[in-house]
Amino acid sequence: MNSTKSLGEELSRVCLETATRENATYADFRLVNTISEVVGIINENPASEELNDLGAGMRVLYKDSGWGFADTDEVNPENIRDTTGKALALARGATKIGSKVSFVKEPVHVEDWVSPKKKDPLEVSTDTKYGLLQDATGRMKEEGIVARRGQIFSTRIEKYFANSEGSKIFQDLTQTGASLIVAAKGPSGIQRRSIQQYVLGGYELLDELDLPGQAPTLTKEALALTQAEGCPEGKSDVILSADQVGLQVHESCGHPIELDRVLGYEANFAGRSFLTPDQLGKLQYGSKHVNIVMDATLTHGHGLGTFAYDDEGVQAQRKYAVKNGKFVGYLMSRGTASHVGENRSNGCMRADTYKLPIIRMTNVSLEPGDWDYNELIEDTRDGILMDTNYGWSIDQKRYNFQFNCEKGYRIKNGSLGEMIRGPGYSGITPEFWNACDAVGNQKSWVLWGTPNCGKGQPQQVMGTGHGAAPSRFRNIRTFGAS
Repeated sequence: MNSTKSLGEELSRVCLETATRENATYADFRLVNTISEVVGIINENPASEELNDLGAGMRVLYKDSGWGFADTDEVNPENIRDTTGKALALARGATKIGSKVSFVKEPVHVEDWVSPKKKDPLEVSTDTKYGLLQDATGRMKEEGIVARRGQIFSTRIEKYFANSEGSKIFQDLTQTGASLIVAAKGPSGIQRRSIQQYVLGGYELLDELDLPGQAPTLTKEALALTQAEGCPEGKSDVILSADQVGLQVHESCGHPIELDRVLGYEANFAGRSFLTPDQLGKLQYGSKHVNIVMDATLTHGHGLGTFAYDDEGVQAQRKYAVKNGKFVGYLMSRGTASHVGENRSNGCMRADTYKLPIIRMTNVSLEPGDWDYNELIEDTRDGILMDTNYGWSIDQKRYNFQFNCEKGYRIKNGSLGEMIRGPGYSGITPEFWNACDAVGNQKSWVLWGTPNCGKGQPQQVMGTGHGAAPSRFRNIRTFGAS
């Protein structure tokens, strides 16, 4: 038997028996074991970092009106009993100022689930990873190149969850990621080109990415950008690359549909939302071409937001946030679902390690459309193609935003023209998505991984997934980033 699972079974009994004996309305227990490795090279300098983090978190609901949470990295029965007592004390205290808690039902689940992988990234030697990165960054050595960086990320997360309702769930998730960045210096200053991808899966990702094969192209483009003209300022039709569309979904749809932000329970990191409950089912968030799903199921893909159960023991689901342009759904928890008339959570509570779970994005994805990528370019008479994010800014309610990209191309009469550097665009979220008149098809659709989404205070860093294809937006304000 897996050691994390067997330890979880033992310690969860201690937690739940303690909570039941003290008349808790509800309790749950999570034991989380995280093992990770980051291998990197900056220019010729190698570096690596390893982490093994094991701990347990306990939530307790008392008299249907007070929540308490406590966690510990001392995972023995006596300390689990004491830590559960701390959670109980906090819950009792919360009843004095709280009101009745709404906590929707969830079926009992008993299951073991292991995420698919072909090659365990943690069993691949550090030397092999260094060799791959040295090969890739070595191919970036050119006159004018001032920085070269490559990284490989390997993570295994084992979770055991049990609650007082009878659910007992063990999950074993493997995640792999990689990135490559090159910077060049020339007449326009320093310009950058990069690629990155992160998945729920194994080291086979590195075979698919072929970092050494992509390195020369990235280098050539970075050097060309130092000679390229800046982006024109004004209004233009814009085609965004698939990875840029993925980030646009993350920032202007994923975060504002987090129901804790909407209800005011969370406000950190540009933390509120313009998507208030009175707009649910009414707001025309985007055009008819815009269909955005919240999908944690494996059927959707091997994303960083893919799992079998969330950290409340709710089964992974597929729900629409935007359907034919209409705003129709939130990312929810068992404690918030009833606030928008739902009788079941859609499974979006997750925690960084064994901390307090909060509402997080799963895979929030723009569904593919009908357009072949080449046809999309050919159908655009006058516009700008923007590729790969460089930076962004967005307001507290996720309403006004601006993004800038690493590179762009002028589109003239259906053909790609000269390269442009630092292309940027800005807009108001619903106006921008209503300007979408074409979405790329399944051939160009990719489920991108975002490994570093920050939320909460203290901050929790979480991985999310965003499926997207190249998409066109009409009459968008553009500008050149410095």
